[in-house]
Amino acid sequence: MDLSRRRFVGAAAVLAGAGVYAASSARASQSEGGTRSDRKALGAIEAYMAEHRAAWGIPGMTLAIVTRDGFTGFAQSGLADVDKGVVVGPDHLFQIGSISKMFTALAAWSLIDEGKLSPETRLKDRLSGFSIRGGTTITLQQLLNHTSGLPADSALFPEGGLWTGFEPGAGWSYSNSGYALAGMMAAEAERRLFPDMVQARVLDKIGMAHSIPALRVADRSRYAQGYEPALTDRLNSRPGAMTPSPWVDSDSPAGCIAATPGDMAIFMRFLFDLAAGEGGAVFSADAAKRFLGDPADGWGPGAKYGNGVARINVDGRNYLHHTGGMVSFCSAVHVDAEAGVAAFASANVHYSLNYRPNRVTSFACELARAARANISAPASKPAKPALDRPERFAGAFSDAAGDSFEVIAGAGDVRLRRGGRESKLELATGTLFAAAEPDFAVAGVAIDLEDEIAVR
Repeated sequence: MDLSRRRFVGAAAVLAGAGVYAASSARASQSEGGTRSDRKALGAIEAYMAEHRAAWGIPGMTLAIVTRDGFTGFAQSGLADVDKGVVVGPDHLFQIGSISKMFTALAAWSLIDEGKLSPETRLKDRLSGFSIRGGTTITLQQLLNHTSGLPADSALFPEGGLWTGFEPGAGWSYSNSGYALAGMMAAEAERRLFPDMVQARVLDKIGMAHSIPALRVADRSRYAQGYEPALTDRLNSRPGAMTPSPWVDSDSPAGCIAATPGDMAIFMRFLFDLAAGEGGAVFSADAAKRFLGDPADGWGPGAKYGNGVARINVDGRNYLHHTGGMVSFCSAVHVDAEAGVAAFASANVHYSLNYRPNRVTSFACELARAARANISAPASKPAKPALDRPERFAGAFSDAAGDSFEVIAGAGDVRLRRGGRESKLELATGTLFAAAEPDFAVAGVAIDLEDEIAVR
């Protein structure tokens, strides 16, 4: 890490000023098998990755794409280390974040397949030291499906014990805490440390020889450097000033795996087989069918979730899917099992940027499908979606002291006018906007809507 915390802005002009524009613009790809159309599609994906990096201020990105009929493609874009000018390479490790939940569930189900656990094994029976208010009936399957009612990110031993927000099995709520407990249940059944169990039961069995089951500083030299917003006391516009993010060790079953794009290509091929009811070397065909057989309603409207795998629909296509957000990396994977195409991507940015490379991986799948069908490539979606109905937020606002400003709607965005100055507003979440106006730069601007009209 650069101890002076020298900042950079993730946009081409600023990188050029820092003397690293050529490296930041570097793109590279490798492929095996496939056709000329596949290689042309890979070039289009590279260009789209660069577009995302420029729009969001992302230093670097890596991608893997596979098809069932034998094409494997890799693309790298940008910088693994800004200060040193190191470009992203095919051997750099990227943390896959919550995509690790798939591996936790696979390890647990390999134990279920051997009779060492059951989906209905109760948490209290396997981990008797945990006190969970309202959670005596929580099962392993509920933990793996996010239906346990446990909180999203609680400490495992808070004062007074853990709690549930609803009766186990009666709802859906994403819980990293629940996945930590699921991994602990599996490790206890195996009488083995969780990383060692995942290594032996999943990574080794699939053939992911270059992946790591726990995040340790001893391996740091193999990773791309991660980056975070330079000012963490405020909402940040994107692109914006960034600085190297700190290293954090982790062996949490909720997200502790790092992989190369080559290993993620191997994993996506395993997911093709899993969707076809084949467990490969991990577990039996019967376990494979059960693993994907009964997901819960969850993840989003119309989506389902089970055993670390979200089932979503994007533009009429069904995908196996997950994302991951870490202190230094953000990732996504889309698997269209019916078409036999899949893509994984990861960027070396902090989760607080609110970025996941979903559009990169889904577009990669679209391009691969078009190449298979020998049809024209689809148009890409904007790297940053336009603000939906910006006119909803327009209006004039004032406080009791007489301070006032206007919000002006444009084509897909809004701007703030105050004291004769106009400045950018960028949607952060919900109806909260990051603001360039100095007085609002820390807290941002929250605009309340009533009947889709701004009122305050």
